[in-house]
Amino acid sequence: MLAAANPEVIKVHTVKTADMDFDLSVKIKRERTAAGPGRGYQVFGMIETIYFEPDDGCKMPLEDAEKVGRRLYWPDHGPAIARSIPEGDLLIVSRLPLRRGYAAMPDVPDPTRPVKNPFKVDRCGQSHLAPDEAPREAPKRRQRLEMIASAKFRNFLVFHPIAQIIVVTAVGAANWASLGSHKMPISSMSSWDDTKMALLVDPYSGECLFKGGRYDISDHFNLDATASASLKG
Repeated sequence: MLAAANPEVIKVHTVKTADMDFDLSVKIKRERTAAGPGRGYQVFGMIETIYFEPDDGCKMPLEDAEKVGRRLYWPDHGPAIARSIPEGDLLIVSRLPLRRGYAAMPDVPDPTRPVKNPFKVDRCGQSHLAPDEAPREAPKRRQRLEMIASAKFRNFLVFHPIAQIIVVTAVGAANWASLGSHKMPISSMSSWDDTKMALLVDPYSGECLFKGGRYDISDHFNLDATASASLKG
């Protein structure tokens, strides 16, 4: 069992299974990703936010956690999320960009330094932004993967347990780069083996994998004639 190999692994519920099971799962996910859209997977949107439940292994400062919660956030152009064919597992089919050889998240406005009156609105409610002027934003700060992760496992940073994934749904199964305005929540659920879904990120290649647990898609959305799904991750 993996739990016997490393004390950090014991705490990470996703790796309760054997090495062979983990390796096989990763191999299948990589094969489906390499097969491409329509053959190996169906893209249904772009990830906007992944929310995580509290975890003792996370080194995120309490101040940040209280402001925005424990999350990974893409203001726009997030990684594409898909379902594998035929398993129905969740896949992230685009890698995180590298910054100085290390996987990087986009910089986001600092929640501790909010900007007052970003649209320069006067007492009459009239905005005084110039025609080509964007609303003022707070200074940007980095989202540090190593501060949000729970643990390390092999070459992966482990982000666990996932609470919810917010997806901006794609318009048309064939054109996954075309986005609509609808946001879809994907809830993380415990699986039959008591695991919850985790995100694994290779910080040196940008590869992202989901492992463990189950997910539930709201019945307000119809993905490929499936009104709702509760599938193994």
